[in-house]
Amino acid sequence: MVQSVLITGASRGLGYCFARKYLEDGALVFAGVRDMNSESLNLLKQQYPDKLIPVKLDVTATSIINEAVKMVEKYTDHIDILINNAAIHSETSFEVLENADIDQCLEVYDINAVGPIRVVKAFLQLLKNSQAAQIINISSESGSISTCKREKEFDYCMSKAALNMGTKLLSNYLKKDNIKVLAVHPGWMRTDMGGSNAALDPYETACQLVYLFNQSNNQGDEPIFIDNTGNEFPW
Repeated sequence: MVQSVLITGASRGLGYCFARKYLEDGALVFAGVRDMNSESLNLLKQQYPDKLIPVKLDVTATSIINEAVKMVEKYTDHIDILINNAAIHSETSFEVLENADIDQCLEVYDINAVGPIRVVKAFLQLLKNSQAAQIINISSESGSISTCKREKEFDYCMSKAALNMGTKLLSNYLKKDNIKVLAVHPGWMRTDMGGSNAALDPYETACQLVYLFNQSNNQGDEPIFIDNTGNEFPW
């Protein structure tokens, strides 16, 4: 059976690599993007004209998300895997507290922490229509309170900690519907956000994570917050 996969922030970085990997595996991929003129996705669309469906999706706008649901419903009646990947840093994230613009935190929270919950809410019925759906929230070690050694990035770190709480709440709520919910620390990757000095290739990371997701038994006895090897990561 062909998997139906929805990915937010799919025009670049890890999101794009997830789209590429799932397409290579034969899935029907809905690539959520703010810019429908993404050059990278247009090139991928040429390779997979029937399997890649770009979808306008802004995770901060409920009305746009609801329109995205209608678009997806034209192609499928279910979503098997939802990957909440869209995320940002603020412009002053790496400044010391005295120089950071704390008001910029609000947009980061809206996209990184609240956005995934908006998307899940809107697509919930399509997820319930799957026999064993998965919700994957791309988190970060920066959202781990117990391991935190940082002194900056209030916006990003706090948003990922909030996303982790949202993941736990969703896991509790959707257990009865056989929907698996995970928060995943993918590692430090060579993306626009991670920079060129990062240790990991995003496509290789996507391949490794897709393998892990496919191994999940959906029985609720696995850890919820994991790293890119499948090991439990501390909250």
